[in-house]
Amino acid sequence: MLDQLAAIWNGLLSSLDSVPEDSIAVTAYVGGTILVLWCWYSIAKRLPKLIGGVTWIVLFAILATPTISEGVNAGVAPAIFGLIFGVLTKEQPLIWSNLSLILFVTGLGLLIGYLWSKYSESRDTTSI
Repeated sequence: MLDQLAAIWNGLLSSLDSVPEDSIAVTAYVGGTILVLWCWYSIAKRLPKLIGGVTWIVLFAILATPTISEGVNAGVAPAIFGLIFGVLTKEQPLIWSNLSLILFVTGLGLLIGYLWSKYSESRDTTSI
């Protein structure tokens, strides 16, 4: 039985060797972000409507705001990692660029949420 499981496990690992590391990392990151946001949604819907929506938007902005990493392996990375790295290395330009991206996505999300709430209010009043 253990030999069969070991053979299955080795087959799975060998099939993962053919997939590029970048694809695995992006898939894990996107899947993890969706899972965290879905879990937070189940909590936020029990909160007052305004607080739940704002906290979901802020969490979305923190987790999903992209930036470009630096170095020889430069690629798309979450801005929160750049912000944390900038704080740890005390690089002010890195801190401000990543923080401004996160705040921009938060502001854009709040604006869209406000416009959506006004739209749904007007739709509810016209249907009555």
